[in-house]
Amino acid sequence: MISIDFSSLTIYSPFTGELHPIDDTPDEVFSSKVTGDGFCVFPSKGEVTAPTSGTITYVFDTNHALVLHDTNGVEYLLHIGIDTIRLGGRGFTIHVAEGDTVTRGDTLLTFDRELLHCEGYSDVCVCAFTDLDDTVEVAPVTVRDVNATDPAVQIVYRKDCE
Repeated sequence: MISIDFSSLTIYSPFTGELHPIDDTPDEVFSSKVTGDGFCVFPSKGEVTAPTSGTITYVFDTNHALVLHDTNGVEYLLHIGIDTIRLGGRGFTIHVAEGDTVTRGDTLLTFDRELLHCEGYSDVCVCAFTDLDDTVEVAPVTVRDVNATDPAVQIVYRKDCE
């Protein structure tokens, strides 16, 4: 769990496309927040950039997802598509390795949106915060177009937990 040293924290989008609440993800695991609260983006571009400065702590061997731990202590799961693990890495190019330090805007991975669609997979991009505890929450998300590195959501300290 993260240690809170902020009252609110702006989270920037790692994706370009249409921003939605995580509840809109067409997959029960993400939409029910099993992996954590967050948001999703229906992408218009096949690129994932670092939403913040931090360290890459895990890269899935199929290159469809990675975990970033930021300098505020927040852990991000960045996941591309639904069931895309079945592609075995086809259509994904990873540009970082575990242990790499990144800065907001650095390219983390790229993916072939056309291949995902041709193979019958959704290319929805998910940003889930895997380590939030009951003292923080993701503020409600307004559906809108967003570019990578634009503000996407706020993580806020819950007032009823003071």
